[in-house]
Amino acid sequence: MTRSLPTVLALALGLAAASASAQDARFDAQLFRPSGAPQDIVAVSQSRPLSNLSVSGGVYLSFSINPLVLVTRGGDSSKKALSLVGNRFQLDAMANVGLLDWAEVGVDMPLILFQGGDNLEAIGTEGTVEGYVLGDLRLTSKIALPGLKRRAEDSGWGAALTFNLGLPTGNQDAFASDGAVTYTPGLIVDYRFGMGLLLTANAGFWARPDRIFNGVKIGDMAPFGLGAEMPLLRTAGVTAVGALHGAVALTKLPGQARQIPAEMLLGLRWYSGLGITVTVGGGLGCGCSLQSPQLSFFTSVIWVPAVMSEYAAIERFKEPPRDSDGDGIHDDTDSCPDEAGPESRRGCPLRDSDGDGVTDDLDACPTEVGTAARSGCPIRDNDGDGVANEDDRCPDVPAGPGGKNGCPLARLQGNKILILEPINFATDQDILLSESLPILEEVSQMLKTHPEIQRLLVEGHTDSRASDEYNLELSRRRAASIRVYLEESGVEPERLCSQGFGRSRPVAENKNEEGMALNRRVEFTVLPPPAAGEPRCPEEPADKALKKKGAKPAPAPAKPAPKP
Repeated sequence: MTRSLPTVLALALGLAAASASAQDARFDAQLFRPSGAPQDIVAVSQSRPLSNLSVSGGVYLSFSINPLVLVTRGGDSSKKALSLVGNRFQLDAMANVGLLDWAEVGVDMPLILFQGGDNLEAIGTEGTVEGYVLGDLRLTSKIALPGLKRRAEDSGWGAALTFNLGLPTGNQDAFASDGAVTYTPGLIVDYRFGMGLLLTANAGFWARPDRIFNGVKIGDMAPFGLGAEMPLLRTAGVTAVGALHGAVALTKLPGQARQIPAEMLLGLRWYSGLGITVTVGGGLGCGCSLQSPQLSFFTSVIWVPAVMSEYAAIERFKEPPRDSDGDGIHDDTDSCPDEAGPESRRGCPLRDSDGDGVTDDLDACPTEVGTAARSGCPIRDNDGDGVANEDDRCPDVPAGPGGKNGCPLARLQGNKILILEPINFATDQDILLSESLPILEEVSQMLKTHPEIQRLLVEGHTDSRASDEYNLELSRRRAASIRVYLEESGVEPERLCSQGFGRSRPVAENKNEEGMALNRRVEFTVLPPPAAGEPRCPEEPADKALKKKGAKPAPAPAKPAPKP
């Protein structure tokens, strides 16, 4: 049976359309996109741009095993892995230039020297992929962020923005091109430690055309990268490099697993003294994707002319970290690079500004001489009585020679001179005991420093033991003994009066020893100046009581005990 010409033409056009559709669905299968600056970490960039007007150039050679594998299902429901791109040997020729120490631009021209694979009949095309083709040309750029620009030999944070543009110069049929313009804005953040270790992270957005290939949607992706470089023999320029790079698919078909191609890389690098940087290493594919290579190997040679400032920057990086003060802490992390100090103080010495033996870091008063017991602070004594404020119950009142807990034995309060301790006499006598003399000395001193006190009444009081007459007499004689002592200590007699009140004015119950001890007391009362015609001293209650009973007045008081 012969077919009509229109039928044959329609079949031919249908096959051609199917073939064209299969070819249009192809994409760039290359995951490895090297970074061209001499201190970039293979496929992961670091933030520092090349020095101003410095030029670098070189090549990356990479060999990937099974970078594109398709799993097909046979008629018997068995699965088969089809290596669309079985082995790929690629060369990337790259050049970069630095601008103003802030920016860097570059170009990367990939050339596939050889690639092989299985027959492509499973995707509607006979034969294998073409083995010698161009890839998509990449234009790269990097600009450091203000405040986060770091020199080659410096430690600290660094950050930069990137923008890469892909031009469709490659062979799409050979899975070496996306067949359209692509672009990738991104961000780099890194940190270099004082001993030379560099950690860097890359993230971005890869805008590429949508392709549906054998039920898998390939389109926009979010590339990522983590890298590290660790000096091994720094002065010899030998370092170890490692990276994890890949991309997360941002689009997918319903029911399709999300594509996350990724690759782990590890290698050695040598910064030679000729301006040539050589890196060799290998990688292992990981992640969920049809375009993660099983294994890969790479080598690169990047050259920076010796006349370029970038050459000098790399040579400075190879120098051992400077330690000007020899304290074992590198100058770039030493807060006091010219003074030796421990690591716990970031290289600064233990200072003792006030020379009290307590270092400033432990000294609560670093500019005042103090003691270790007080955390470097001085013993403060506001009233100058020799009792520290912290132990002084009266920090603003001098205690005097006989003071207690920083308080004076006598103090003026209202119309009273209050005493801290009782004044003691010999039992049933008016003889002062020596232990009470310091109290009277302070009372005397107070009167001398307070001339406005024109009259002071010394009051004697007793407990309830013995008769009223006896207590009145005893209290009178004791009060008089104190008055005489004050006169002999230099207080004007006309300013002093004394009275005995016996047991007539108790301040506590006389039922026990404690109460009676409180009632046996001496009080000092400040009297106002006498009015006209008023006697200098008030009449004593004892005289009144004795007169009422017809008794004779009590005899003059005995002499007080001599001063110690």
